[in-house]
Amino acid sequence: MAWLARLISVLMLLGVTGFCVFGFLATFEPLPATTQWTWRAIYSVVGIASLAGVAVSLRGSRDRDLGS
Repeated sequence: MAWLARLISVLMLLGVTGFCVFGFLATFEPLPATTQWTWRAIYSVVGIASLAGVAVSLRGSRDRDLGS
């Protein structure tokens, strides 16, 4: 059952990452410069954090499966 929860969390984090990619690309539309850079920073930080969460979740699953 733990693998199902891990799979769901990885899929949700990948969805957040995809949203951040599209949001980052949307900041290239005409907006005030400060607004563009603010949203780019937010989308970048959240996207990288969700990718790190995916990596930790996948790495953690292998370590736990090998140890059990």
